[in-house]
Amino acid sequence: MGYDHNMVDISALQSASGEMAVDDVIRTLGNRHARNAIIYLHDHPRATFDELADVLAASEASSDETISTPADRERIRIQLYHAILPRLAEVGFVRFDSETNTVTDTTIPKPVVDALGIGD
Repeated sequence: MGYDHNMVDISALQSASGEMAVDDVIRTLGNRHARNAIIYLHDHPRATFDELADVLAASEASSDETISTPADRERIRIQLYHAILPRLAEVGFVRFDSETNTVTDTTIPKPVVDALGIGD
């Protein structure tokens, strides 16, 4: 049986997680909004909070084949501020400045980039 390029290399994710438990990295990647934020931040490493909220709301609406409402965007803003960005910061993928509401640094490890199929 050949290597399946769609499979995630857990040992590579382990090395990418550094001191963080690989379970925390995998749990982070298990959240679709976190994955979409990582994908966006890979190409826009200094995004604003509002920019990320717009992108995640649009992504959700696109995948659900709906139109994003202000209530949808507000729900995502709450998740982004209280769960997604803190989790991404905790695993070391971003630095978020809550005073300016801006991601100030993005460092997505190559195994995570590969696992998400993000092109260079």
